[in-house]
Parts: sequence; structure tokens; C-alpha cells
Amino acid sequence: MKTVTAIAAAALLIAGCAQTEPKFDPAVTSVQTIDGKKFNIPEGAKPSPHLATKKEIEFYKKSGVSDCKQGDVLWDARDAQAKIAKAIKEGNPNIHKELAQKGLIGCAHPVK
Repeated sequence: MKTVTAIAAAALLIAGCAQTEPKFDPAVTSVQTIDGKKFNIPEGAKPSPHLATKKEIEFYKKSGVSDCKQGDVLWDARDAQAKIAKAIKEGNPNIHKELAQKGLIGCAHPVK
């Protein structure tokens, strides 16, 4: 009986934790400084440590992030890097397009 109670308690705990984890929202941002400039980076996203290069901007635009421009910083949602690594390992060349459609990668413009 104690085993059943322990299993039930563990199941409830796991189910409760899975439901309360906040969903990533790129509209919820905080100001971060990169290369001496301030950017609104989505909460739970990791910004690149440098301003986006022309090559990176073109790649993101081809992936579906249309608002990237010179002077921006690229960012990705917390778990996007793991998804990218897994997709590359599995031979999925469309991972950036999929992440862009879901709003899990993007660009941040300098705060004025």
C-alpha cells in the first residue's frame, strides 16, 4: 500500500511540474547589454555574444526571420541549441526554418 501511495504521489508531482513550466514567449523581454549596446532579449533566450554578421543575417532571413538587420543581435530560446544540434546530427537541414516558424529564434534590435 505504501508503494502505491508513493507512486501516486510521484505521478502527481511530475504531472504538476509539467503543467506549470512557463511557455517561452518572445514578447516578454529584458534589457541586456552586448558589445556596449542595449537590446531587448526575450526572457529564457540566449543572445549571441556579438552583433550579427552579414552572413548570419542572410542565413536567418532565409530561415524565415525577416526582421534581421545590421547591428542586431541573434537570440535563440533556451532549448533551441539542443534541438539544432540534434537535428544536424540526424541530418535535418530545415531546423532553423522550423524554429523560426515557432518563434524560437530571432533578432533583437538595439534599444534607442
